[in-house]
Amino acid sequence: MKKDIIESPAEIESPAVVENPAEIENPTEAEPSEDEVKDELKTFIRAETISSLEKELDKVSDGLVKKFFDGVAKQRAAVIDGKVAVKKSSDQELVRNWFNCLIHRDHQGMKAIQKDFLNTDIDEQGGYLVPPQLVAEVNRFTNEYGVARRDMRYLPFSGAGNERMIPALTNSVSVFWVGEGAAKPSTKPTFKLVTQTLKKIAAIVPMTEEILEDSAINIISLLGELFGEAIAMEEDRVFFTGDTAAGDPYMGILNAPGTVPVSLIGADAANIVADDLLNMIYAVPRAIRDKGKFYMHSTIFRTLQLLRDTVNGGYIVQSPVGDKPGTIWNRPYELVDVLPDSTLTANNTPFMFYTDLSKTCVYGDKAGLKVKLLEEGIVQSAEESPSDLNLATQDMVALRIVKRVGYVPVLPSGIAVLYTHA
Repeated sequence: MKKDIIESPAEIESPAVVENPAEIENPTEAEPSEDEVKDELKTFIRAETISSLEKELDKVSDGLVKKFFDGVAKQRAAVIDGKVAVKKSSDQELVRNWFNCLIHRDHQGMKAIQKDFLNTDIDEQGGYLVPPQLVAEVNRFTNEYGVARRDMRYLPFSGAGNERMIPALTNSVSVFWVGEGAAKPSTKPTFKLVTQTLKKIAAIVPMTEEILEDSAINIISLLGELFGEAIAMEEDRVFFTGDTAAGDPYMGILNAPGTVPVSLIGADAANIVADDLLNMIYAVPRAIRDKGKFYMHSTIFRTLQLLRDTVNGGYIVQSPVGDKPGTIWNRPYELVDVLPDSTLTANNTPFMFYTDLSKTCVYGDKAGLKVKLLEEGIVQSAEESPSDLNLATQDMVALRIVKRVGYVPVLPSGIAVLYTHA
């Protein structure tokens, strides 16, 4: 049935709407049912509705497309007119530009970089802060090489000042069996406060201006590794072996008061025996004993590799297997070559220790590295054969980075220190 013949259901009964009279005279052709008429109406209405919606959608789409391209045109015009800032430099370019401003004493350029990219101005002491991209790289290498900062509990400093008080647990809670209905005895742990103080640590790297300006050199990775490794090694030396009487800022773990001394059975470090290590494990509280770690010089470890368990006959040193680290008496170990080596013969001298540093020592630092450019002066060589560097006469500069760090033993009774025989 054609849609132009039927305009509404009511017109089905009216002969006036039938344009072909032959259709009336044919008694064999059945008239459409009411359901068929409804279906055809639905189809017609749906088609008309879809057509109308498509027209509206086309109109809206045309408007959105026009608005988008109008916006693009405005942005292009603004960039050409200099009203919109160009994309910021990459990390590598930022750090290199920052150092160029530092070398050429471009203070205005330095301040602009720090405000635009670092969201900060000069720090409270008037120096310029190192870009965060370089700070992150220094910290990455420091954590890679630094055993002390990696294993100790890390509590960063915040706020003003370079000192803080940290509670240290000295006695554990007592536990009682209590009868039904009986009064429960009260008990509490005993605390003491220890003071943690920050000290400045500095590293100096001499180089030519050409190195800083050479675009082929990844300046972030280069300086990050140089500074990171140097700082980490010095932190390990002071935090493990430092002696304030010798001019160090801290008493290292080997010399810290309150640790548990364990004396060698033999005469010196070269004659260490398996039971010496076992005595260290059982010299500390159970909470430390089960998850402690041995810290020693690599030459001491070489001696330990030859030692056997006198009861079972097996070697006390077990090699790493898969993800499982190597062990001594089923306890992990760490080789730290800032500790005394196997040539140590002096009497009553500490040379290695056993503890869980995450429970017994706290490491902290204050965010932010500061850099200073040195153009004159003598930089002492780390090697014996090369002479010291005279920056002025050798057309070199030196970068000095300063950071504030600190450590403190909060539970020295959980650290077993092995001494040579008294």
